[in-house]
Order: sequence, then structure tokens, then C-alpha cells
Amino acid sequence: MMLIPVIAMLIADPREPDFPEQVPGLVEACLESAVATNSVTETDDSQKYICAGDTAARLWKFLERAKIKSYEQDTPDEGRWLGRDFPLGACFKQIRRPDGMAGGNGLSCTIWVPRPIVGAADKS
Repeated sequence: MMLIPVIAMLIADPREPDFPEQVPGLVEACLESAVATNSVTETDDSQKYICAGDTAARLWKFLERAKIKSYEQDTPDEGRWLGRDFPLGACFKQIRRPDGMAGGNGLSCTIWVPRPIVGAADKS
């Protein structure tokens, strides 16, 4: 009879999937958000999808919980940022504004989807 309460608790409170099983859903949400907000740009070798808001916050928190090491970037026009990389992308969180004040609400995640190189011969 003790087994029934344990099973009921497991069904009622399903565990979040472990790393890296959450990554596809988080990346998909970021891609959908970027398309919905028209935040897709092209570079020479990729398409760049940028998501912000709750979608980026969930991805950032996931990377934090997964203990993905952060690194700092200084940009004269945009201040100091923390970055965390993941396959095909990265998240960036502003920690200091260009005027030296504490970071604002700056948080975004970028996913780079490689584009085929036009004119590249198949070498197989």
C-alpha cells in the first residue's frame, strides 16, 4: 500500500529532464520567438536568430543550473556582458552599462544556423 502514494507523487510532480534533454525544447522556443518577433538576420555564413524576454531567461537559467561556465565581454558601446555558450549559440546578459552603471535588463540568446556555402563543390 505504501507504493501507491509514491507513484501518485511521481505522477503529480514530474521531474524536469536532465541536461542535455532540455536543450532541444529551449532552442526551439528561442527559434520560434525570434521568427515571431522578426529577429532573424543573415551573416556571411549563417542565419542569426535572437530571442529575448522569458524565452531567453529560461535558457539562461538552464545554462546556469547546468554550470555552463560564463565569460565576460567588454564592448565600448554596449557595456560589459556575461556570455554562456551552447552548441550553435550563446546567451548574453548585460552586467554593466556603457556609462558604468549596473546592468539593465539586457538578456538575449542567439542561435546561429549555418548556411550552405554557395558554389562549394562536394568533396566526397
